[in-house]
Amino acid sequence: MLVLICSGAVAVAIMKWHQRHHIVRYGAIAMIFLYTTFLNMVERPEGLKIASFFIATIISTSLISRVARSTELRVRGVEPDLAAAHFIGDAARFGVIRIIANRPDLGDRAEYEHKLSEARDSHHLAPNEPVLFLEVRPGDASEFSETLRVYGVDVDGYRVLRCQSPAIPNAIAALLLYLRDTTGIIPHAYFGWTEGNPIAYLMKFLVFGEGDTAPVTREVLRQTEDNPERRPRIHVG
Repeated sequence: MLVLICSGAVAVAIMKWHQRHHIVRYGAIAMIFLYTTFLNMVERPEGLKIASFFIATIISTSLISRVARSTELRVRGVEPDLAAAHFIGDAARFGVIRIIANRPDLGDRAEYEHKLSEARDSHHLAPNEPVLFLEVRPGDASEFSETLRVYGVDVDGYRVLRCQSPAIPNAIAALLLYLRDTTGIIPHAYFGWTEGNPIAYLMKFLVFGEGDTAPVTREVLRQTEDNPERRPRIHVG
């Protein structure tokens, strides 16, 4: 309780410091509470030990829960807007749906032109094959379920599907399954290799919902769809 009051006093002191209003008064109150808290911890360290145990337990439980649920689909449903639905319908008429995952950057013609050139070179896509770009921006990583809203954008002839999700691989997997179920066509998704330490990317995914996207997307699909023949195809190159 004393730590809670102390943190509140410090927060108020910081707010008053930014407002340049009664800084000395609230600063003195915060210092008194800080001194009292420190003195209490020195004289009665058992309270600090108990609090540390509870904090460690909460952090450990939260981490275990997040790891256990990291490959859940999470998405309750997919809602494309009119432009996105039109792009998907046009792609389905060719008999194959090819999705190129793109990390959002400037969003101009040069970006998609370069990405498409890389994908065609790495995955040997035919020059006349239509493709859709997919961009997922990270959202609140503390959320575990949502409706994925997909927006279609035409950038100088390049068709882009854009959405936001707390977990990028899970959102991509959900969209690929949605494309399969609504069009009856097994979609193909194309990714580039991620450069860097895989352990670092794993931790980044657990904390921020993004990281080494391709293998996590593949694992989410594997756990969601038991039949390998009905799983969307993941290509990395």
